[in-house]
Amino acid sequence: MQNEDLNTLEIMTEKQIEKIRLSIKNHRSALTAEKRKFGGFDDNTGRRYYISDLYLRIADYSGVLTYKKWFDKNFPDDCGTPILSLNWAIAFYSCGQIENCKIYTLDTAFQNVYLHGLLLDREVKLIDMYDPNGNELLERTKSWIRDCKRIVTKPYKEWLSAYIDSNEYNEPINRFISLLILLANEIDDNNRILILNRIRDMEQLNLRKK
Repeated sequence: MQNEDLNTLEIMTEKQIEKIRLSIKNHRSALTAEKRKFGGFDDNTGRRYYISDLYLRIADYSGVLTYKKWFDKNFPDDCGTPILSLNWAIAFYSCGQIENCKIYTLDTAFQNVYLHGLLLDREVKLIDMYDPNGNELLERTKSWIRDCKRIVTKPYKEWLSAYIDSNEYNEPINRFISLLILLANEIDDNNRILILNRIRDMEQLNLRKK
């Protein structure tokens, strides 16, 4: 574990680190056994998402990226979660891959526009926009943001604080939010489909840059 990570990551003993490594091995073995037995993955427990959290808890950033390659190969159609995209972003930053870090930082915001502000303890207000959770996204994010703060590194937070104030971040994210606001107020089904397609295009175009 790098010294610069000690302010945000738990200080663990070697025994605790080994316990987490064993947990990673067991989770990955369970997924492999599932595929071998059924010819594919069911994973209704979400092991595939939790594994990246475990790697980050022990600051194994190269391990996160190695796991990402396996994840992308075995779950090519999985859009992931905002926390998973945050995990990828942290790992890419920590391994010096800044362009990939930017891609997944934007992807994190596309999946949850409130997460970065809350992660940095900034004032975050509810946006009157389309929310499949019924305008509960902000409150739900507040309920689990503490878990994100436990794994985010101090260097990434410092970089993120500057990045989210840049035009490179704000231009696409503000455009994305504008589309969600339009969607919330649009009642014509055909127009809603067009807006949804523009939203998906933004998300996919960002990921194609990787």
